[in-house]
Order: sequence, then C-alpha cells, then structure tokens
Amino acid sequence: MNLFKGIRIHRGLRPNGFSGLRCKELLYLTVFLLGLISCESFIGSRFDDPRDTISNEEVFDHFWQEFSDYYPYFQHKNVNWNQYYEIYRPLVDSVSTQEELFDLLEQMVYRLKDGHIVLESPFNRYQYYDWYQTDYNGNVIFANYFNYQLQEDESGVYRYGRIQDILYVHLGSFRGSVKPFNELAQIIASSTKDTKGLILDVRTNGGGSDVNAHIIAQELITSLTRIRWIRYRNGPEHYSYSRWISNELTPKQRSYEQPVVIITDRSVFSAAEDFVLALRHLPNVYVVGQFTGGGSGNPMTRELPNGWILKVPRWQVADPLTKILYEGIGLEPDSVLVQRTLDTTLGIDRVLDFSIEYINEIAN
Repeated sequence: MNLFKGIRIHRGLRPNGFSGLRCKELLYLTVFLLGLISCESFIGSRFDDPRDTISNEEVFDHFWQEFSDYYPYFQHKNVNWNQYYEIYRPLVDSVSTQEELFDLLEQMVYRLKDGHIVLESPFNRYQYYDWYQTDYNGNVIFANYFNYQLQEDESGVYRYGRIQDILYVHLGSFRGSVKPFNELAQIIASSTKDTKGLILDVRTNGGGSDVNAHIIAQELITSLTRIRWIRYRNGPEHYSYSRWISNELTPKQRSYEQPVVIITDRSVFSAAEDFVLALRHLPNVYVVGQFTGGGSGNPMTRELPNGWILKVPRWQVADPLTKILYEGIGLEPDSVLVQRTLDTTLGIDRVLDFSIEYINEIAN
C-alpha cells in the first residue's frame, strides 16, 4: 500500500483512464450523437469502425464474461450469473439489429441494479439511476437562510455561508481537480476558532474522486482513522475475493473538533458515500436525513469487441467498524428525517432546521 494524499490506499484504488484520443474522430462523434453522450466517454474507443465481422454472439459472450470475471456483488445481491447466461444467451438468435442487441444487454444488467454499471454505444447509453431521489431545494436555502449571500467557488463545486456562528457548506460534487477542495479545506480550517459547528450538506452529490472527498474528511479527523475496508473479486469463482484491505486516513495538524452534522439523502452516491463512511463514526459527527444511494463498486472501463464501452464494478466496500456492505442499500443516518412538500412550500428546509438546532444544543 502507498501513502498518497494522506490516505493509505491499495494501488488498485487509482482509476483507470482512457488513452488514444483522436480529435477528428471525437468531432465526428459529437456531430453524429448531437451532443447526447459526453466525448470523454469514447476516448480509446473506435465507434467509427463498424466491425461488421463481429457477431452478436461474440459481443454477448464477451459482455457476460467481463461481469463473470470481475463483478463483486453477485452473492450480495443473490444473483446467479450463470443462470442469466442460460436465460439471455438463446435470445441473441432473435436479435437482428445493434439496437436490439443493446436492449438485450441492458435488460440483463438492469437486474443487478447497480449505478456504477455503464454501457455506451454510438446510439445509446445505459446507466442505472433508480437509486436517485432528492427533495433538496437550493433556492429555498439560498433565499430564506442566507438572504442570497451564499458564496460559491469558481468551479461551482460548493457553496458556503454562516448561519449565526455555524458554518454551512453545500458540497454538490467531488468531481474535478483537487484545487477547489484544498480551498474548501482551508475555509473549514480557518473557521475552527470562530464557529460553534459545521453543517456539511452533501445532498445531490453523486460522487467523483474519493481523493477529493478525503481532502475534506482529513480536516475532521484527529488521529489515524480507518475509513473503509475493500476487497476485489479474485479468481474465476463468482464468490472469490481478495483479502480485506484496510484504508486509513491521516489527520491534518489541526482538526475541526466542534460538532459536525452531515446531511444526506438518496442522491448521495459513490465517492460522496465514501465521504460519509469515513466520518460517520467520529464522536463529534452526526448524520441526518435519509439513506444514501448505495453505490460502492469502483468501476473499471472495458471495451467490447464491437467497440462499445462497458464499465464494470470490481471491488466491495465495507463499513470500517462492522465490515457490513452497503451496496444497493445505502448508509443509514443517525436520524431519519424527510423533507415534506409542505416544508418546501413554506420555504423551510426541515433537515437543515434540525441540524442548526442540534448544533446549538450541543454547543450551549
């Protein structure tokens, strides 16, 4: 394991990238798809090559095998992948178009209900989004709690302001470069002496880079802290895994030790759940809202014989204390609280109100 950005991580944590971008192809694809699918998804793929010699059977078998070799949650989700082959493979004989082949593969992986699985072709894109649900209304908070005075970073990743002596931060994403997250870490560190609490609102945060998430988490821990267990699919058996690997996070010289409330809901996913997972057991942290989205698979990018792009999850993540998996379930908050339609109509964020009251009670 390596020490990187304050977190001890297994080398497998580093995401795989694409290579071989060709601008001419990319321009062609952008025009062809009318902007429906992001360009970066195709880096390293050759969608302009029809590959007419590749049969539907070859594509299906390759697709099935990728999951058979790498997907980590068959047992957790009670899925018999060999049985899926027996059910769906005969249906390939009735497929006459590429669109029908795409639909068949989509139907098969939809049953895994995994938001990290992606299938992309020149004409369609599949990703499971049924987990996503949020009642967050940024306009209500911006207008009624901050009188339109919330500050926003240049990248639009986060907004922050103060409610009385409480620092509020809405962290909308962990995507992009480390720069805005280093800046936010400094904002949190500089508020240690003149705030009585911190509210970290991660509603609508669908993830990004766990490196960025851990930059912020480091500001809140006071000692070397185990933040998660991970293990990879290992071997041909669907229920074979590597040993469990512990990931730890090292603290900064000064930590934010006042009460912290993290607000979550079902829109919180992937690296944003890593963030909650790293902090939820700290004594000064309280999580309120709803269960998170339940996505932890760390997908790798593969290419099918016909050039379509496939992203397949490859590891399991478990709670740092209990080793319980949360994939497809989500992380449970300390207090479950749901925003009602009436609350929004009245210009109230019920969960934010609870968070303010909680910090005031603890601090006084």
